[in-house]
Amino acid sequence: PCSAASSAVHLASNCITHVLSIGSTPSPKVDGVVYRRLGLKDDGSASLELTVNTAAEIIKEALKGSGRVLVHCSAGISRSPTVVTAYLMKEKGMGLKEALGVVVRARPQVSPNSGFLRQLKDMEMDLWGVESLVEDEIPRREVERLALFAEPRGSQEQVNFLL
Repeated sequence: PCSAASSAVHLASNCITHVLSIGSTPSPKVDGVVYRRLGLKDDGSASLELTVNTAAEIIKEALKGSGRVLVHCSAGISRSPTVVTAYLMKEKGMGLKEALGVVVRARPQVSPNSGFLRQLKDMEMDLWGVESLVEDEIPRREVERLALFAEPRGSQEQVNFLL
């Protein structure tokens, strides 16, 4: 499990009020922090829909009261980044490439598995009727991943506003 999710110092210094764990392993809890857990296997055939919809409700509820949410999974590479990307698409009106770009620039090792990526692409098509990311897999090399999701000029202000 993510050590940041159970570190009182990390949570307090980042004003984290809620922790959303994606996966089967619960985090040790810190007093004063609200913990929620949603099961999702890091498997290309696992369906995202229920997890993404439930996660969006949990995140919206936490943010309503000026809370801050840490979303994590075991490695922070596939499951939690996929859930955050889907949240940005559904709740902030972003396309897949923009939303995943925000997540990759914040955590360069992010790489949703191919099944999750396919489902995110389907979600984008359902939401917006377009496909902003033509790649079927995220580049394995970090430098290539960062190049694919290079920040468009002026978008940092938008990212800061969202966070």
